[in-house]
Amino acid sequence: LYPVSVTNVNRKRDIPLTLIVTLLLLLFGMSSSELSRLDGSLFIVLFAFYVYIAFRPSANGDSAVNNEEEPVRRRPLFITLIMALAGLAGLIFGGELFVNSATSLARELGVSDKFIAITILAGGTSLPELATSIVAAVKGRGQLALGNILGSNVFNILLILGVSALVTPLSFTSVTIVDAMVLAVSAILPLVWSYSGRKFKIDRIEGAVMIAILVVYYIYLFEKL
Repeated sequence: LYPVSVTNVNRKRDIPLTLIVTLLLLLFGMSSSELSRLDGSLFIVLFAFYVYIAFRPSANGDSAVNNEEEPVRRRPLFITLIMALAGLAGLIFGGELFVNSATSLARELGVSDKFIAITILAGGTSLPELATSIVAAVKGRGQLALGNILGSNVFNILLILGVSALVTPLSFTSVTIVDAMVLAVSAILPLVWSYSGRKFKIDRIEGAVMIAILVVYYIYLFEKL
């Protein structure tokens, strides 16, 4: 919808961190066929470190805000807070309604738990990120769209999977080489494209390539049913 500019902080910190975290997940999970409590504890420690460096001011003063983006319209703090909470509640309710309904439908069709998790649950829980990023992209707030996705991926892997593994080890037996490759590629491509051609942005062609990869992967999943 809108080419996303990539800042120096994105290239040097945010995107590489997302890639490292993704590869750590694959390394720990695929090497022992599970994410253990020890792995979960390490992920939680790494998440705390990630929060620290994310809130630490950039040494070179590189701001996450693109100078070409339109200025934010000022609203009273109380009104802004109410609108943010209402929007969050709508996203949560809509996502939960979608996931529950789609999961029930998938059960009726007799598909596997893995298929439900990778397609319906993953898609449903990503709807808030999708809605937020689309709105941000349309409004020209590319850094919000990019930061939303990078932060969500790190948050999901380090905190969500870390806490879950700490409660009970998570099995990786159903994760195939193809699944791991697609996950790795999804983390590698933003880093490659952020440096390609010295344009420092992810444009429409590259966005179309990512969508095409997703479609091909889903076709593969359907054929494995």
